[in-house]
Amino acid sequence: EILPSDWSSDVCSSDLLVNVAYSTPSPGAGLCAMWVSRVFSRAGYRYAGGNADDMYWRWCYSSDRAQLRVGMVIAVPSHSHSRMGSIYGHIGIYVGHGRVRDNIGVIRDSPLDEWIRYYSTTEVVRWGYLLGIALA
Repeated sequence: EILPSDWSSDVCSSDLLVNVAYSTPSPGAGLCAMWVSRVFSRAGYRYAGGNADDMYWRWCYSSDRAQLRVGMVIAVPSHSHSRMGSIYGHIGIYVGHGRVRDNIGVIRDSPLDEWIRYYSTTEVVRWGYLLGIALA
C-alpha cells in the first residue's frame, strides 16, 4: 500500500488515490459519500464532506467520456433504486480500466457502463475532480 508519506516524484497522485481506494474499508451501508471523502482524506487531501448529491452539484461537470480521468468522482444526485438514493444520490471513484469503485455497504468495483446504466434513472451521471483538484 502506498500512503501519502511514501509519495515521491514517480508516484502519480491519481495512482495514489486509486491505491488508497483499494485499502479504505466501508464505513457502512448508505455512506457512499463518506467513503469517498475518507479515500481522499487518507490520500492527503482535505475531507470533502457532504452527501453524494452535494458532491455532484459542486464537482461533477461532465458526462463526456473523453473527459473522464482516473481519480475523478462519478455521481448522480438521485436515483430510483432506493428511498435514500432518491434523496441523496450515489457516488464512487473512477479507478480506470472502465471500472468504478464505490461503497454500497461493501466496497465493490463495477464496470463503468453498468454503473452508468444502473444509476442514470432520474439524472445524468456526471464526473469531475472532487474539491476541484485535478489529479496528475
